[in-house]
Amino acid sequence: MRKLFLYMALIAFVISCKSKQPEKPVLLNPSTIVSVPAEKFLFKSTHKNWKASLLSFTQPIPVLLDTNSNGFSLSLQHSYGVTEGPAQIVLSYNKQFFYYDVTLHNNSFGVITERDYRFPKTVNPDSSLKQQRMLHRIDEWRNIINAPHQTKHFYEDIIQLNPIAGNYRAQKSKPISAFYIQPGSAVAIPVQSIYSKANDEFIVTAGPLKDANSNTVANGTLVAFLYTDGEKNYRTEAALLNGMAIVHLPAKQKSFLLKANIHTTYSNTIQLKP
Repeated sequence: MRKLFLYMALIAFVISCKSKQPEKPVLLNPSTIVSVPAEKFLFKSTHKNWKASLLSFTQPIPVLLDTNSNGFSLSLQHSYGVTEGPAQIVLSYNKQFFYYDVTLHNNSFGVITERDYRFPKTVNPDSSLKQQRMLHRIDEWRNIINAPHQTKHFYEDIIQLNPIAGNYRAQKSKPISAFYIQPGSAVAIPVQSIYSKANDEFIVTAGPLKDANSNTVANGTLVAFLYTDGEKNYRTEAALLNGMAIVHLPAKQKSFLLKANIHTTYSNTIQLKP
């Protein structure tokens, strides 16, 4: 009976030893805002076999664990910065986990990149040439920092663009900053024609077409040619190319009255005679 009692006591002792868990390590850093990558996370603990990970709000960050006489320390595995913000240190032993909320702050901006965003990306002088501009800066680790000469992250204003059609870049070295000024509508439609006796046809030309700012009207703009012989009305269309539209109309030894139009803009009426 005595042997059985001793045996049971031994089993209970072994089970208690196995079930005994280490106490939660104490984070010794004076502030939960930690400057990286230079600053270390210092912990006081009597247990040595910890596993550690650092989880930012975007991704895990590799860390190194070094033990010392009072506990251990954690440092970033790489010597570059991180995306700043809230993070969690996770310490684990077997199936026991401890969590520590910290804030990561870089001790250097690294390379700073200027960003210039424009909206809308495409403008037309027929409507408005005003454009919203938003400036900000981003550091090497994708953190937004204060805009130039500002105490806030973004600087915004409204700018007036020039009316000259073309492709532009807010930042010459960055294609993503491109924006576009389209030509406006034609303000007049000059029309002329010649008769080709060999083909018995009229060759009618509309153009060159310009907008109010002397921009050549956009390629692909449809020009409608409306003509009549007094009995029947006809319509044909042609797309602008380099400000010109050309159609070939069968004459059939007849005379016609013709005018061209784009939307609400009409040319003068001309007579087509063989």
